[in-house]
Amino acid sequence: MKLKLLSTALVTTVALSACKSTPEEDMSLPVGFEQQAQLMPLKRPVLTLTDEAWHQAIGPFQLTNMDLSSKSTEKVSTSTGWQTTARGGLLFQLMFHDEVNLSGDVVNKFNTRAEQSFSFDLQAQGAAAVHAECQILVFGQGEETLDNGVNSYNWQTSEQQLSYLGCKLTQDGQVSTLVVEDKAGTAPVYKLNQGSTALTVSPVQEVPELAKYNSFFQGGEYGYLVGDGQNTNAALQLSLDQSRLWVSKDLPAATQQWYVAALFSLQMYDWQNRQWPVSSPTH
Repeated sequence: MKLKLLSTALVTTVALSACKSTPEEDMSLPVGFEQQAQLMPLKRPVLTLTDEAWHQAIGPFQLTNMDLSSKSTEKVSTSTGWQTTARGGLLFQLMFHDEVNLSGDVVNKFNTRAEQSFSFDLQAQGAAAVHAECQILVFGQGEETLDNGVNSYNWQTSEQQLSYLGCKLTQDGQVSTLVVEDKAGTAPVYKLNQGSTALTVSPVQEVPELAKYNSFFQGGEYGYLVGDGQNTNAALQLSLDQSRLWVSKDLPAATQQWYVAALFSLQMYDWQNRQWPVSSPTH
């Protein structure tokens, strides 16, 4: 297991403490499913000096053998040139006595690529473990000012354009797959197969009434309903620190175990697909 840097852990602790909020209300569930579903809270560790911090009981199941890689990033310059702008304009000059905005900046435009992998086992007494092996890929674009010997400030922007999650779930010799493609400006695509059986993943919007009228509100799901096309068998409510997972108690124990592993993989994607660092450019 990998030992994380103490400074990173302390920053994570402060950041998560600042984001703590009162628990959200439970996500709306289909009536028939809600009446016979078992609720299983998920825990995001505050301090992650080692990967064992992710280990936890999820209902009757135990998450073990977490192996979370660090985030590797790279950026490649696509062009560098003089960009004349009036960033801030007259008000900026009056407030800060800085006229550099009218002179412009040497700006480097770049493409970014980042990735991270994780794997874990979900175990149950007397049953074969579900082994999940996942990879996240993220692509984006950005800009940054370069030192031109004139301006007294620098700025950098980075925008995520596309991210992927790919998972392989293995249980008692059966291999299943989970793929997510999230492209800016379009609805994410979800593909989940339990063996050769395709399942449905239906995103839940926190404010569906607004999402119908403005595509802006469709960014970022509130949770997911997962089923076989006729029945909802499991659900996940995404949250930074109050995540909840439901699984139908009518399902066989091994199937419940598989659904928990698949939905925990989706939750890990949501947790990890944030605040990607931007490395130095390569030319």
